[in-house]
Amino acid sequence: MILRPVVTKTLIKALIPLLIILPLLNLSRLTSLLIFTSIYWMMIVVYVLFKRAHSYEITSDYIEFKGLMNRGMRVKYWDIEDVFVSQGPLARLFNCGSVIIVTSSRNWQVVVIGSGYGVRLWDVREPWSVQRLIISRLREMGYHQ
Repeated sequence: MILRPVVTKTLIKALIPLLIILPLLNLSRLTSLLIFTSIYWMMIVVYVLFKRAHSYEITSDYIEFKGLMNRGMRVKYWDIEDVFVSQGPLARLFNCGSVIIVTSSRNWQVVVIGSGYGVRLWDVREPWSVQRLIISRLREMGYHQ
């Protein structure tokens, strides 16, 4: 199973501050307004492309994380200590969220609560189903109760 981050939520999160800021700007200077909104949306497009460059593959033996910074990083199931979901209100609305995989290894990129380390599957669709899939794989292999 290959997963990619959802970007719809990201675009909505970018639109909200813009709608708040635009009425506060001096609309009589059309050139300034166009330059500001162009730069703003260019930065959002770069961020969305960066986010879309990530993918996650869940196999029967490991979970692989691919992205610009970490190409082909694999977490074997025996390294996994816990799996949980982080999902805010907007993510719930778009049925996405991050699945955090806690490991005992320091080789991963995200420091999580407590002394564990881990990685996250960033803004994946149906995060609770993904968590259940990973936990079921752990149980099949005898690594999780």
